[in-house]
Amino acid sequence: MQTWAKRGLQTAFVTGGLLMLGTGIASAQENVDPDAAPPAVDVAASVPIKADQNKLATPLREVTVPKVDRTISTDRVTSVVPTRTAAPVANPLVRQTGERLQGTPLQNVVRGNTIQGHLDVPINICGNAIAVLANTEASGDCVQHTHRDGTIVTDGEGQALAGNVVAVNHILPVQITGNAIAAGGNAETNTSAEQVSTTGGPITTSGDKGSISGNVVSEQGATPVQITGNGVGAAGIANANSTADTFASSEGDIVTSGKNSSISGNAVPIPLSPLFEVNGNSAAGAGNSATDSTQTGAAYTGGEVFTNGDPATLAGNIVEPALAGPVTVDDNAAAVGGNAAAVSDTVNDSRAGDSKHTTGHGSTASGNVAGAPISLPAAVGGNGASLVGNALTDHSNEANSTAGGNVFTVGDKSVLSGNIADVPPATAVDACGNGATLAGQATGTCENDVKSVTSGYQGTTGNDSVGSGNIASTPLAAPAEVYGLAAALGGQAAGSADEVKLVQSGGTPNTEDDRGTVSSNIVTAPTAVAPQVFAVTAGLVGNTTSDSANDTTVTAGDAPHATGKKSSASGNIVQVPTSTPAQVFADGVTLVGNNDTTGVNATDMTAGGDAITTGEAGSIAGNVVSAPVATGTQVLGWSVGGGSNVNSTATNDLSSVAGGDVNSNGDRGAVAGNLIGAQPAVLPAVPGNTVAAAGITNSDVVSATNVVSGDDSYSSAEDASVSGNLINVPANAFAGVYANAVAAAGNATTVTDKASYTQAGGETLTEGSGPLTARDMHVPVEAAAKLARIPVEVVGQATTLGTSDDTQLTGEDTDGTLRATQLKGLELPKGVDSLMKANEVPAFHGLDSKLPINQLPNPADLASLTGQLPTPALPGVAQERSSLPLNGGTGSITPNVQGLPLGQLLDVTKGLVPAGATGRSLPSLPVTAPALPLPVQLPALPTERSLPALPVDGPASLSGLSLNPTQGLAPKADERALPQLPFDAPALAMIDPANLFQTVTGSL
Repeated sequence: MQTWAKRGLQTAFVTGGLLMLGTGIASAQENVDPDAAPPAVDVAASVPIKADQNKLATPLREVTVPKVDRTISTDRVTSVVPTRTAAPVANPLVRQTGERLQGTPLQNVVRGNTIQGHLDVPINICGNAIAVLANTEASGDCVQHTHRDGTIVTDGEGQALAGNVVAVNHILPVQITGNAIAAGGNAETNTSAEQVSTTGGPITTSGDKGSISGNVVSEQGATPVQITGNGVGAAGIANANSTADTFASSEGDIVTSGKNSSISGNAVPIPLSPLFEVNGNSAAGAGNSATDSTQTGAAYTGGEVFTNGDPATLAGNIVEPALAGPVTVDDNAAAVGGNAAAVSDTVNDSRAGDSKHTTGHGSTASGNVAGAPISLPAAVGGNGASLVGNALTDHSNEANSTAGGNVFTVGDKSVLSGNIADVPPATAVDACGNGATLAGQATGTCENDVKSVTSGYQGTTGNDSVGSGNIASTPLAAPAEVYGLAAALGGQAAGSADEVKLVQSGGTPNTEDDRGTVSSNIVTAPTAVAPQVFAVTAGLVGNTTSDSANDTTVTAGDAPHATGKKSSASGNIVQVPTSTPAQVFADGVTLVGNNDTTGVNATDMTAGGDAITTGEAGSIAGNVVSAPVATGTQVLGWSVGGGSNVNSTATNDLSSVAGGDVNSNGDRGAVAGNLIGAQPAVLPAVPGNTVAAAGITNSDVVSATNVVSGDDSYSSAEDASVSGNLINVPANAFAGVYANAVAAAGNATTVTDKASYTQAGGETLTEGSGPLTARDMHVPVEAAAKLARIPVEVVGQATTLGTSDDTQLTGEDTDGTLRATQLKGLELPKGVDSLMKANEVPAFHGLDSKLPINQLPNPADLASLTGQLPTPALPGVAQERSSLPLNGGTGSITPNVQGLPLGQLLDVTKGLVPAGATGRSLPSLPVTAPALPLPVQLPALPTERSLPALPVDGPASLSGLSLNPTQGLAPKADERALPQLPFDAPALAMIDPANLFQTVTGSL
């Protein structure tokens, strides 16, 4: 068996290309002198194998598989795996040649350049049990530790083509332990396993005062594979109890420099640390399988990166792609005509890369940083599926994944230096706690706690520079998952999940620039998106249940900060943040069966933040373009049934925020401090609808949503030109279809309590002086439509209950009342469809034809209208004769009242005398007059010394009410003129009639 194992593995590695350069490869492990230069080439591969305590049973006999404890390498096959090293011994010929070169001129041929390639594949196979038409039992306590040092120290200072490093230090441990497979027999295992595999180390070099020196390209990889605690029962019984721990690392900082150099001190680290696991799964086919497993895994790669590129050319740059994230298939159960049960607890930690530090001060094309860290934890766990069988799971998963880190650089007094480009996607993909069956029973249960983070703070400067200190970033935070689902066809299924998730991409982009040109600009497009489906059930002639909770935080990017003082084309910000959740949860659909669904959702999503910059004393500086988009797409609490009983219960708390305040300054600038924004906020609300056909459906929903796109905008432009201008287009759309019930030969009931807050944009404020400066152009767009609480009954009973509180803010709107259009004039009483024109009146039950327009009312026509209009009637006026003379005064005296000629007033009064009246009578006003359709405050009725309030010959009116009491009272040449109201001006829509009356009457 030992010969077979050795030859098989050797053949596999030959065909896989792992024998690489053969026995002529040197190893750094033999350099015991720390002052000795590293070998120019150090490439090796090794496979330490440890196999022990495995059982195989057949009808013939039960066999304990022979123990294997060996290392297969490109140099030799060792009998025992070294305790602290898996490195092969260096080829003697190469070692002797290197020793002879030491201290001779020929040692300068390689100039400290190093190529290192290490691949180690430790394999641990332990405690597995396989039974074929027989019974067997295995137990194991298995430990494997391996290490290879990859430390590199070299130097290329003051030289050309010197001190460069190309290194690969990759560890790929494989652990196969505690699995049980039974085919026509019984297999049982109880195993504890540990595997620790490390490689790599720090890399130190320099390219100062050199040319093409001190550059580093280093792959640092740790990719463990774990297959533990699985059970398979095929016409047999399999039981697996397993504990497994895997740790793998390829860590080490990279330190180099390129001061006063050309094409030197550049670094390309490539940290890779995904984990791959298949653990604790249970499968039964016409048999039984049960697993109970606990597994932990960790993979760490990379480290901090330090370099320098000032003053230099094409030096001190960093490019780092990174990948982190466990990929697991754990604790799932599948049964076909059998019984499968899986209980599992999984904890994984993955980290790739760290912070990066460089500088490009006084340089050309130096100190730039480009990063592409990816965090991708993915898990399929705690799911149960059966076909004419029973499947049960109980799964707990904790995953932490981090890629990349903070970035610090400098681009002062440079050209094309200190720039940052960052593409840091963070996501989490999960299918957890789902149950599905066909003519069987299946239950999936899952607790899921996941953290996925990429990148971090991005800081740079571009003072006194050209094309430096700029930042471009595209953070993406995107969890995508299905959990707590249940589906049954002719059976019973249940899904349950309790999830806590944090997904964060990117950090604060911060750059600073004084007296720069095309420097310290920021372009960022943070995207937060969450496609999630949970607590959804569906049945066809079956029973389904789900009880799931979601607590998700999604953050993409952060608040961008820039400056562009005394600069040109600098300190500008372009920000396009989007926050767009897409969630379907707590919905149930069943045709013939019973269905109960409960979902609790708490989701907080944020993209971008406040954009703050300045362009003081600059040209084309400190301008901001901000176009945030925020939505709140959710389908929740639906209950649909045919010939079934369906109950859906949902509790929802959603916050979706994109962007924030925008603040700049363009004082003493040219084309500076301008803000351009478009802020769409869209909320399609569709909670709590129910449909029953020959069945009973119930929906119970409590929902609160907060959707905010952008916020306030502030700028300033004193002594500037084409600066400090604001252009904002806030767009707010609310569409609701909720709390409706449809019953056809059934009973449908919905109880929905809903509150929503939707905001697009905010206040705008700018001030300043100069040509085309401090202009505020604000164009709000608002729309709303809803179909709510409508019972539809077709030989059934439909009941709709609940409350709604919807607030919609658009731009500088401070009212927040939900309405179909943004009103810009007088707001009419509830029930009036739109803003009326100046010559229109509202339609009140067909009475508009009887209301007077530009003429005195006819009491006979208005008598029947008393009390029917929405405002109180005018008070009555005593029908007494006036003692006021009609022919120019008394005793040839024409008094003047408040500066107005009484003679003119009397001439006007004559026009009020009705036909047939005597010369001494004045017309009497009707005792009851129609109420006015506008919520205005009427002036007091005339007294002895007051002017008549009704116009005589002026047609100007708003909604049938004449508002100009001074029309027709033209003064003589020596008399003071009365103010005229601007009825032909478009600003009338913003005038409060009550204030106008007080102003006019107070000036008479």
